[in-house]
Amino acid sequence: MSRMLRSVFPRCNPFYRSRRTMSFHFGTTEYAACFNNLPTPDPARLRQSALTYLDAFDRQLWYDSPMTTILYGKKLKGGTMVTTINALGEENGSQWLASPEQVEMLKQHIRDFDSPYKDLRQPMRKIEKILLSDEYTGFLIGNQCLDFMKQDGITEIEEAIMANVVEQRLNDLLLRDEAHGKVLINRQAIYVSCVSNFTNFLDLFRKTIRSLEVGIPCVILGRTNTAQHAYRWVELLVQLCVQHGIDPGMITFLSCSLEDIKDITKSCENYTGNLYTTSSRELAAEIMKSYPKVIASTGGPNTMVATELTDAVKNAIQISATIESSGQCTALRHCVVPKTAQDGDLMSIFDHTQPLETGTEAVKKSVFAGIFAQHKGTQRPSIGYHVHKEVDAYIKIEDNLPQAGINEFWRKVVVDFSKLDIEDDSNLDRVANWLNENQPISLAVNGPRKDSMPLLLRLFERTGMVVNTVGSCDTPEMPPALTCQARPQEAEIFGEFPPRSDLKNYTKFPVVVPSSNPSYDASYSLDYLKDLKMDDSYTESVKTLLAQIKDPFVQGYCFTIIDYIRDATQINPKEGFGTSRTALWGLQRPPVQSKTFLICSDTTLWDVVAPIVIMFHVTNACDQVALVIDPENAGLISFCENHDIAYFLPEDKAVTEGNVYNRVAISEPMKSFPMVGNFVSCYFPLGHIKVSIAFSLLRC
Repeated sequence: MSRMLRSVFPRCNPFYRSRRTMSFHFGTTEYAACFNNLPTPDPARLRQSALTYLDAFDRQLWYDSPMTTILYGKKLKGGTMVTTINALGEENGSQWLASPEQVEMLKQHIRDFDSPYKDLRQPMRKIEKILLSDEYTGFLIGNQCLDFMKQDGITEIEEAIMANVVEQRLNDLLLRDEAHGKVLINRQAIYVSCVSNFTNFLDLFRKTIRSLEVGIPCVILGRTNTAQHAYRWVELLVQLCVQHGIDPGMITFLSCSLEDIKDITKSCENYTGNLYTTSSRELAAEIMKSYPKVIASTGGPNTMVATELTDAVKNAIQISATIESSGQCTALRHCVVPKTAQDGDLMSIFDHTQPLETGTEAVKKSVFAGIFAQHKGTQRPSIGYHVHKEVDAYIKIEDNLPQAGINEFWRKVVVDFSKLDIEDDSNLDRVANWLNENQPISLAVNGPRKDSMPLLLRLFERTGMVVNTVGSCDTPEMPPALTCQARPQEAEIFGEFPPRSDLKNYTKFPVVVPSSNPSYDASYSLDYLKDLKMDDSYTESVKTLLAQIKDPFVQGYCFTIIDYIRDATQINPKEGFGTSRTALWGLQRPPVQSKTFLICSDTTLWDVVAPIVIMFHVTNACDQVALVIDPENAGLISFCENHDIAYFLPEDKAVTEGNVYNRVAISEPMKSFPMVGNFVSCYFPLGHIKVSIAFSLLRC
């Protein structure tokens, strides 16, 4: 796979090991070691725990014990009482919205509270163990089922039991680096904007508990719908923290109107750290307008390419599209099918989909890909889609690719089918360009085994998806691939990235799972960077470029980038840890033959662009970056000419008409230095590619 990233030096010694430990950053030796010896969950026990909770649940409870703001462990009542709604648009409880006086109390707390902790791993991991015990797993799964209508919360907790341990170990490495004076962890309060579908793993564990355990206060934001299940775990977490002697000021829940939440985040911006959200791109962009410190995981129109429509492939399309009633972030939204596909065959794909009334019904029947019929939780498509005759599914069939930015219709099963001759290389390029423009989370390819694997590799070379899966339609041991399958605990690396050229409209950094969540608001110690020395093993061209950097902190950061890339690409790709399918994962270069343009003003200096240029320069992506320089910047133009660095002027044809993967405006020097893995991920793709067959059978 030529698109996997390679370090191009030292050329004479492929067994080189950096003298500087690269720690928890994505793809490093220590990162990879965190996946070993994980606990083994018991899915049957988790399911029984959930069923026991659901059978005993009293629906009046969420009315009699309404949601409230939680401040210093106290529930604040007496504001405005409203009803809450579940994912199907049905009332399911009550909520006290904070009064104006309570909003001011919240602001005061956020401004004044300083975390008294730097390391809460011992009590927080005891609490985490309690939450994942038989006593509370049914509570977590059941509440999510009742509120979000989650069909398969069991698998989420199963994954959390394992992936949490990986992320605990990554946090251990972060705290070790802090103790050694390498990094500074920002311990200002963070905001957690809860997602509905994966709130137990993403919000409770990887965002909230992973932050609390390094001493970061957490402010959990309420929602306008499906808010009950997140509130209930916050309520429980506060109780457990108090029981374990943790200051209750560390956890706050905002039961507020959207306007009050915006007011609080804006007015307290100087006192808080990142806001973490898993949301649509539209919502992330809206949040970013008023609160720029956003770390967002955003969706994308997940795509399958099928070269044959066998019954097994049609079943894979159906499952991928209906997973959680299209409520999972990797649910299928777009499918490329053969030009010869019959409209009737495509319409029939959803004929045998299980209709559901409630999430509880799904848990009891072990259904994970049923459709909630005609629910009022979200809008259905109104123009251009055919409605399935029996289930609440919507289909569009065209001979072209969908327009860019298609609506994902959360919780409504909607699929655009594109009839294309994918064997035509021009059509393959069109699909690749569409994927790069829309950046789905997941790409799946299905067809005869001899064809599907080469086809996925051809698309992989041209694109930058995080999740890439290939299956077959003619090999029983290699079933068709789904878009909705990734196990981060097995190093099937997961991430919901926006297109790189638009990245800064939505998030500070791409979010990788697994990762150390607090690392997204950590920076390198300036003393550490200043004390780093140039490595003798660097090539002469690299030494020359580094020597031209005037700022010692920028120079030290470039040393760190080089050492990181060396470490992460010693073995790249790396093998995943699963047994039922085969995955390779790691850092990738941008799509082949694409360019990253760094837009430089008339005052941009070498120090400003050096970290990015050097990042490319020391890899096999060295010819994929170029500066676009204002013609008035004679100094930078001269520097590029003297050091053989590619550059263009803004009006050059290559800039306006070329195959552009990323376009980044750069003018200001770096004032702080983020964790190197997070920084590099803004420019280089990463993720995994997997085959739906066990490694032992792959070569058969």
